[in-house]
Order: sequence, then C-alpha cells, then structure tokens
Amino acid sequence: MLSLFKTPSSRLICHVSRNFKPFLISTRKASAISDRVIFPKQKLIKEQTEYKQLPDDSMYIEKFYDELDQFKKEIETNKSITQSNFSDFEKDPNELIQQLELFIEGKIKPQYVEKVMSKFQMERFDEFLRNVKITLILNGGHPMIFDILLQSKAQFDWFVKRKK
Repeated sequence: MLSLFKTPSSRLICHVSRNFKPFLISTRKASAISDRVIFPKQKLIKEQTEYKQLPDDSMYIEKFYDELDQFKKEIETNKSITQSNFSDFEKDPNELIQQLELFIEGKIKPQYVEKVMSKFQMERFDEFLRNVKITLILNGGHPMIFDILLQSKAQFDWFVKRKK
C-alpha cells in the first residue's frame, strides 16, 4: 500500500507498507529505520543572488548552534556527501537543504522515536530545517554563512573561557 502526505515542513513523504529485512550499517546489525521515502521538493533557491546580510535582530540560526554543529560533523564524516563544509554547497544550496532533510529523516528522527523527549527533539530539528531555508532565502542562497556563524561562536566561546 502506498500513501502520500505532506509533513509540517512541507516535504512530500511516501509511506510504503511492507516489511524490511535487517541490513548492516557498518558492523552493527540493524533493521530499517523508517518506511518513509523523501521526494525532494522543487528547488527552493531558484537563482542565487548577491549576498545579503541578515538583519541584526534575525535569530533564525543563532538558537540552533548545536544542531548546526551536529549537521556540520555529519557533512565532514559522511562519505556519501561530497562536500566537506557549508561553503562547498555554494554552487547548489538546494543540495544542502536536501542533505539536511535526509540527515533529519535518516539519522536524527530514528534516534528519538522511542525516547520521552522525542517529539520535542524532532520538532526542534524541523524548526532548524525551516530556519536554514529562511536564512538561505533571505541572504540570497549563500550557505557559507553557516561556516562563519560556527567559527564566530567557537571564537567567542574560546574568548569567554579564556577570560574566566
């Protein structure tokens, strides 16, 4: 049986009713983590424009440093992702969005499915995805801002730690 629906973050999801046989992920045995298939939406960033600085009061990504850092580590370590940082997605920011959607659906949500705080964590990552999209729309489609934000936060944290 096949059914289609849209999630709150407007991704088209296909539910497939069938049983999956266990498969291997690295050296650990696991069963299928989800019966969902993600169909990428139309390109969100149709044309990259000149970089536009975000307003000072825009807090789209600042409250998601942990999620941004977690996704950056995924980019660096996942061999199926050819880019190694956010700036490498400069030619196709839609690829960044697609990789983030795959990361959330394939790695994040399965971690929280049976935990008490699961709904909160999954909603937080969905909000993170929405805010990444908003940031890319507002700044002209330039993902290098995420590298800059993480570098700035690391420097600020180092400065605060050193000051103590």
